[in-house]
Amino acid sequence: MITFENRIRYEYKIKTAKVDTLVNSILTHRDPKSQEAKDASRFLDILITEIDRFYEEHSDLLSKKGKLPHPRSRLPENKEWNANAEKYYEKNPRKRPRK
Repeated sequence: MITFENRIRYEYKIKTAKVDTLVNSILTHRDPKSQEAKDASRFLDILITEIDRFYEEHSDLLSKKGKLPHPRSRLPENKEWNANAEKYYEKNPRKRPRK
């Protein structure tokens, strides 16, 4: 049975994957000034605010499992989150993401 912690981590992973996919499609769009691209950018803003809210609600759990806010996030950098993630990677050096 899946635990609550894993459920939150998987949901955050899915949300960030959606943002990455949308960003990639916007950047590779053949006509970046079209209405379709503008609407996709607005939708991207909505997705980013949603994932920011999700991260704020579950920040303790996510940061203790090594997850930091998405690079496109508008959340201010938090020393506690960075410290929690760094502690996690010190204990689990193989799980550190590539830069």
